[in-house]
Amino acid sequence: MITILAALGGLILGIRAEQRADREEQRADKEQYRAAELSRKAFAEQVDFYRTPTSVIVMNGNPHPMRMRLILPQRHLWWDLNSLQPCKQVKIPNDSLRAGMRMAISSAQVTDGDLASLWLEFRDPEGRSWVRSSSGGALASSVWEARRGVNWVDLGETWNRAPEDSPICGAP
Repeated sequence: MITILAALGGLILGIRAEQRADREEQRADKEQYRAAELSRKAFAEQVDFYRTPTSVIVMNGNPHPMRMRLILPQRHLWWDLNSLQPCKQVKIPNDSLRAGMRMAISSAQVTDGDLASLWLEFRDPEGRSWVRSSSGGALASSVWEARRGVNWVDLGETWNRAPEDSPICGAP
């Protein structure tokens, strides 16, 4: 009888140890996944943009240039910012965004209300594409599509040729 109880106790302890090992393995897998996800998003987390009542500020806090564009997804309009240099930011007046689009597409009337739904799409140095929405700046992966043609403006304007230091990299 004691032998049976000892065997049963050993079996129970063995099962619990196996369950603990499985939980530890699952936890380690989750940690590894989280670490890989953070690493994958590391470059993207260093890119941001925000709007003021009169302008849009786009920042690159990476040590690498980042290809970027501003998008109005529901209007299928976009402005190519080309490549923003490392640790730089550009301040784009709303009037310049609207005027650039008006010159390229005379029928496209962009309002401040439209600019409230602006997105920033960019590519990281590893070729992954990301998008940040203007509503809260949520970061999501995206598919970088070649956007040439009718609804596209290349903003090679003076504000884009003279970027400032970005506060993401410690600039005041």
